Parts: sequence; structure tokens; C-alpha cells
Amino acid sequence: MKRKTKRYILSGFIAMIVIAAVIGFMMWNEPHRDIKNATAVKTTAILLYNNLTKDSARMKSKLVNQVVEVSGEVKSVLKNQKGDQIILLKTNTSGGSVNCTMEEKISNVKPGDTISIKGLCSGYIGGDPDIDLPGDVFLIRCYPST
Repeated sequence: MKRKTKRYILSGFIAMIVIAAVIGFMMWNEPHRDIKNATAVKTTAILLYNNLTKDSARMKSKLVNQVVEVSGEVKSVLKNQKGDQIILLKTNTSGGSVNCTMEEKISNVKPGDTISIKGLCSGYIGGDPDIDLPGDVFLIRCYPST
């Protein structure tokens, strides 16, 4: 190969690396979605759970990765391994719940309370039907709804 051709190939390769690095840097530093102040799809815990378990394909496109404001009765309040507050909302399915990982803790919340929570819906994760273990719908980065 001629020296000139090698130089063009090397220049093109370096240009591709620089472009990829700039795009990667921009994606890495992209600001997070402001879930607390975002407009949300309003629903109830029972309806959200039923929609994602019964008509999963159609509803996934409407709800997954969307900000959802869900209201319902508190089933239990837990903490995960990182110390984040987890609020489980009741559904009509025995053992199934809407699992909300809170960004801001809600003080004085207890089972039986009715609350509204806004968060990013990450979808439904199925349980094990062989042992009658239903799955949960998960909301992440949740805040109390005002």
C-alpha cells in the first residue's frame, strides 16, 4: 500500500475513535429524568398490575420506562440491602404487589394506609406458577406524589 493510503486509513480510524468517545461522553453525562416533577400516567396499583400481567405486550409499550403515578393501599414497608425504603402496594392477586423503590423516604407510612407514589415503571417480573408464586410490578426512583 502506498504511504498516502495508509495515512487516510489511519486518519479515518482515529476520527471514528474520537467520534465514538464524544458520543459516549455525552451519553454518560446525560442528565437523569426529573421523575419528581414529570407528568405521569395516573393509575391504581390494581389496574397497573392487571394491565401488565394480562395484556403485557400492548401495555408494556404504554407503561414500561414511563413515569407512572400509582395509588393504592400499602401492603408492607421494607428496606432493601442498600437501605432504600421499599413500599409494596396491594393488588387483587394474592402474593402479587406493586414494588416501589423510594428515592425519598415516606415517614409514618404503615400497612393499610392509602398513598400515591410517582416512579419509573420498569415492568412486570413473573414469579413461578409451579409453586403459585406470582410476580411483581416494579417502580424505581419513586417519590411521594403531591
